Amino acid sequence: MTMIPALYVGPGAKAAALAAATAVLGNAAAHHLDMRLLIPDRGELGIDLVRDVILWARYGPVRAPHKVAVIGPAERLTREAANALLKLLEEMPPHLRAVLFAEALDRVLPTVRSRCALVWCSGALAQLQAALRGAGYSDDESAFIAALLDDRVEEAAAFLAERRDPLREWEQANSEAQGLPLAELAAGFASCTRDPLRRRAFGRHLAQALPRAATDEVLAAMERLADDGKGAVAAFLDELAHFLVVEGVTGPQLPPDARLSWARKASLSRGELDDNANPRLLAEVVALWPRRG
Repeated sequence: MTMIPALYVGPGAKAAALAAATAVLGNAAAHHLDMRLLIPDRGELGIDLVRDVILWARYGPVRAPHKVAVIGPAERLTREAANALLKLLEEMPPHLRAVLFAEALDRVLPTVRSRCALVWCSGALAQLQAALRGAGYSDDESAFIAALLDDRVEEAAAFLAERRDPLREWEQANSEAQGLPLAELAAGFASCTRDPLRRRAFGRHLAQALPRAATDEVLAAMERLADDGKGAVAAFLDELAHFLVVEGVTGPQLPPDARLSWARKASLSRGELDDNANPRLLAEVVALWPRRG
């Protein structure tokens, strides 16, 4: 079974990534034939290093049940290297475990971080929760906000600038989004892209509704979304990839293979949007992706 790559972030991320590799390969992981470390002492992580790992990953393990590749800091990946790595992350052989780490998550390309399962290192999570508690939030509220922010630590300002009631606001946002027509969900999502709480709530409902909606409804919703500009489409792609990878959508309408394929498309399209692709066309292609063929 192919595993979702892990991305460790925060203070101690490198040590945590190496510890994860040790858990797979044992105490001799650092010198194991089935271990590959892509951790330069300085400078960028370039395309040649990534190509070397891709070639190494093609073949099965020598001694252990799995091969393990530890890669980082992920923010040092050049765009060319990140695009090459993304193909490996999307189509990992069952014998491969990919472990990434980052010191500055906000500088990791969205296409990479949205394809990984985010793992907070205790130092980073403790710092964020301490700041939230200092702003007057309870332990439950701090844990909820930290989980909500996920890979967008920089958006903590939305909760630190003023004291909010996140648990009540979350229930209210989900109640507002429940049962809305697709076009209204898209409009609601576009109106709240700067608020991480409401964006995630409306994004979840939008993602859940897309596979069941009629094609003309999907096209109208994406047109409405694109009317708000590139930023709204980028937020939609980020939230869709997060929802599919982290929360997941299963069932008769969207089996696991289709869900992962859709997540890969959303992740790739986020990079294409950065390269000035047509926002409306890109949103339509992604939203209709589960119906292809």
